[in-house]
Amino acid sequence: MTAIIGFTCFDSVLMLADTEESTTQGKSSCDKLYHFSSPSAYVLTGGAGDAHLIDCANQELQKFFGEGLPGTSPNAPMTPQLVLDGLNIFAQKFFKETTEAYQAAGLDPAPDIELLIAVNILKKETFLFKLSLNKVLWIVAPNHKVIGCGDLIIHPMLQEFQLVPQKETALFCGIRMIYHAKNIVPGVSGKTDAVALLHNGDMMFYGTSNTALIESLVANFDEYLGKFVYTSVSNISKAFAEIDENCEKHFQDVPDILKQYRDKYKELLDNPIL
Repeated sequence: MTAIIGFTCFDSVLMLADTEESTTQGKSSCDKLYHFSSPSAYVLTGGAGDAHLIDCANQELQKFFGEGLPGTSPNAPMTPQLVLDGLNIFAQKFFKETTEAYQAAGLDPAPDIELLIAVNILKKETFLFKLSLNKVLWIVAPNHKVIGCGDLIIHPMLQEFQLVPQKETALFCGIRMIYHAKNIVPGVSGKTDAVALLHNGDMMFYGTSNTALIESLVANFDEYLGKFVYTSVSNISKAFAEIDENCEKHFQDVPDILKQYRDKYKELLDNPIL
């Protein structure tokens, strides 16, 4: 069970994932984000579904990129459209081979797998794609995507997040989204991993220890909004004249409180605990 989010940011693609893996023997912690380099691209993936199939797909995908996207035009320049064409060739081949093997073994022929795939092209720009069964979709900014069972909670939040954010904004809001999914959706749990693939080809690893501290800050900020902001804005009564005066007085403290949260977030980013 998984929640993985891919954000199309101003200078990167950012992926976040929970770290809990459910097996027949119980639960364990695992890395759900995978990355590799190839001659023409750097690739970051996050998978939801059957863990073994995800590992196989990542292995085959690395080989596919290393061989130069076989099946596409060998002389064509590397573009996002060429990558999309290549990924569709890969998805159809992997799906066909997997379903045939499943059918031969008398198993459910539909592979349980989804992948978010970030591809950096020639250290110029990073693009986000979603693989589901035998089809691949190019996720164009300002759209973002979530896969896994956390989709139930996170998808509506992403619908309200139609902007091209800085990766720092996406990190804070993405951790909040996964935090709420952890509290509601069985199987979404553990720490939160976060990796950004920048447009210049560099990787930025935020570390689960630091994202845990950011998650604690997010939870505290949500509690502040719930207990003070929403209740104060709605605290209106003609029967108690002093309410307006009290609320106006407390509102004067809001800018300083928001600055404290922002400063703490900046501190966690500037001095991460990895």
